[in-house]
Amino acid sequence: MRRLPHWIIAGLFFLLLACTAGSGSVPFYELVADPSRYHGQEVTVLGFYYQKGGEQLLVIGVRTDDGFQNPVPLGQAIWVEGMPSEVLERLNMASGAIYGMVEVTGQFEAGSFGPEGRCPARLVVRDPRRVVALEAAQMREDWVPAGLSLPDTLRLADLLQNPEAYRGQTVSVVAFYYATPKPSPEEAGQKGYTSVLAEGIRSLDGVHNAVPIGKQIWVEGMPPDVPPQLHQAENGIVHGLVRATGIFQVGRYGPDGAYSYRLNVRRAEPLSSR
Repeated sequence: MRRLPHWIIAGLFFLLLACTAGSGSVPFYELVADPSRYHGQEVTVLGFYYQKGGEQLLVIGVRTDDGFQNPVPLGQAIWVEGMPSEVLERLNMASGAIYGMVEVTGQFEAGSFGPEGRCPARLVVRDPRRVVALEAAQMREDWVPAGLSLPDTLRLADLLQNPEAYRGQTVSVVAFYYATPKPSPEEAGQKGYTSVLAEGIRSLDGVHNAVPIGKQIWVEGMPPDVPPQLHQAENGIVHGLVRATGIFQVGRYGPDGAYSYRLNVRRAEPLSSR
């Protein structure tokens, strides 16, 4: 059976949550349809938070190229202020954007907000404890095991704590490899793809609807025999725990140069398999 694209599944999950939300939750469409009705009130709403550049938005959904890269906010947006840093750390990070499904409680105001006043409403978070990263709360998260120790091998956190010390050097890293299919020559420049090492993977069941989480670096040159030994998810996505060795570089890599670091892999081995 062909699986739905990730952003459609996320939207359906959002609708399910909306149907089961408590009586204190206001449907997103009501807030944007008539902002003045809720002006000055404290409201709780479900939606997708999107942050990139100067934008801090709450929207009805997000579209992506490959289930992860190049997120695009959909529909009329509500401007958001005060999103807690601890929540941002639990959302998706791709193509220079932070995005993900959230439940937010805050002070609602009608007016003109954001760049050029394009948003008809604003939600100001007063209490960080009343914001929930729903995907992180509802889905499974796998991280590099705390007790895993390999000789002459770094974790991403250790590598990125002082990246200049490793610039241009051959390093071995233990992390989760995550990749989506590369576009065909006809699609090049129109469709993005992902090839990263990440601290963790978030998924429905350990395999499906997976996205990388935590610190990430761009990857090129993964040996072709490694991906078939990892988890095979929908739409050609592969992911799994690996030990990768290659040249570590500092610069601008991946879509829109959003990744500051890259590993040109020379050899790799899977540490988890399908």
